Amino acid sequence: MPEPIQTPVPAADELAAQVLLLAQSRLTADLRFLSSALEQLKPIPVPALDTLFAGDGHRLYYCPETLLRTFRAQQSVPTRALLHVTLHFLLGHPFQRQEMDHRLWNLACDIAAEEVIRELEIPSCALPDDAAQDSWRSRLQDACPHLTAEAIYNFLLERQYPADVLAELTQLFSRDNHALWYAAPRPGSRPAPNGQLLPAGEDEDITNETELRKADTRDETLQQMQQRQKEALRRQWKQLARQAKTDLETFSRRHGKRAGALMDGLEPVTFEECDYTDFLRRFGAQNEVLQLSEDEFDLIYYTYGLRTYGNVPLVEPLEYRDDKRIREFVIAIDTSGSVQGDIVQSFLQRTCDVLRQSGSFTERVEIYLIQCDAEVQSVERLTSLDQLHELIPRLKLRGFGGTDFQPVFAYVDRLLEEKKLTNLNGLLYFTDGVGTYPEKSPAYKTAFIFNRDDHISPHVPSWAIRAVLTTDNIRLLEPQKTRTEEDTESWI
Repeated sequence: MPEPIQTPVPAADELAAQVLLLAQSRLTADLRFLSSALEQLKPIPVPALDTLFAGDGHRLYYCPETLLRTFRAQQSVPTRALLHVTLHFLLGHPFQRQEMDHRLWNLACDIAAEEVIRELEIPSCALPDDAAQDSWRSRLQDACPHLTAEAIYNFLLERQYPADVLAELTQLFSRDNHALWYAAPRPGSRPAPNGQLLPAGEDEDITNETELRKADTRDETLQQMQQRQKEALRRQWKQLARQAKTDLETFSRRHGKRAGALMDGLEPVTFEECDYTDFLRRFGAQNEVLQLSEDEFDLIYYTYGLRTYGNVPLVEPLEYRDDKRIREFVIAIDTSGSVQGDIVQSFLQRTCDVLRQSGSFTERVEIYLIQCDAEVQSVERLTSLDQLHELIPRLKLRGFGGTDFQPVFAYVDRLLEEKKLTNLNGLLYFTDGVGTYPEKSPAYKTAFIFNRDDHISPHVPSWAIRAVLTTDNIRLLEPQKTRTEEDTESWI
């Protein structure tokens, strides 16, 4: 009787690679919009790794023995951890500013990634101990309307939890090692998540050598080269985030509300801040500015007439041209309790400067500056940009109540009915939050400018234009104050 053929058992490294491939296949099947992101991380086995996974944006480091042991105990864990690591890079967690408290930032990123996973409700990622997270998830959801890493970090920073509470949270939400986020690799080697250096492969040696040559030709320091590489990696993952967001908004809409936390997390990564100068030009109206238009007649015929008949040009130039100029304009400022006076001042100053530099206004103008929280608190009528410029340093904010946008629209409608405004070019409403909008569309162009450092753009009605400016962007073109302006400044 012939002896049975024995199939050789694959080595541990090969089995671990198969487990990792299985986890990736499960995620690709469940979350098609993440397929490109999942392929971005090249698996690298590291036997000495002290955790299940660690990533640097290019590679996914894993310990084969730990991976197999974890898979035997609970098959969903590798799939969950792989999604967790991938989400970190897709949501831009490793690319934030370095001066943050690393422990709190790591924890905030882990909580944000886990929140996305829990909301998606993927069966292949469900774990028996998920319920242990629920009490903290509920507490965080009450404190942070949008559970992004930035919002959670600010919450943790404000609460100043003791070390034992932070350790409990880390135990509940952590799935990977973040050491490589802050590492500065040396050419010819790659960092291991346990703090040691691993020998580079041939392809990595070639890459590092090439990068060093580029650095030499650019007179670039090693630190500058590393910063350039990190910025290139950030842009690469930003593009992947855009692809995922587009897919979620189109082909993968079936995920619906379950992808809410993911969409919130993708907003800061894919956010493109508007050009405020161009934005204001949208409010220009076609008004005739009387002047010669040198580009609206044929110079050949014109000079021919002068040459042949003396001072008798065949074609007269037009006496005017259409130009985008503003005659009447309303600026509304949300003065609810969360408003910051210096931010409002910077916004008004920048708005004034942009309009002055662009020549967007006609000589005679009507500008209404309205302060409003839940009701109109103050109205200033101005007839020139110079008056607005002079008003800004001495303007006092009034209000600090709730937020309701309707009183401003009612006031402007009354100005139109009383013929105090006859050629209104638009209403610009500066706010940092969500308020009550009018039920009906106004008869004039309206834009809401949201001051949001979380890059999340609140919902606005279909008739309104929406833009988001961060605090840094608002302050970008703030002019240097003169000593007189500093002395007379009286902001709250």
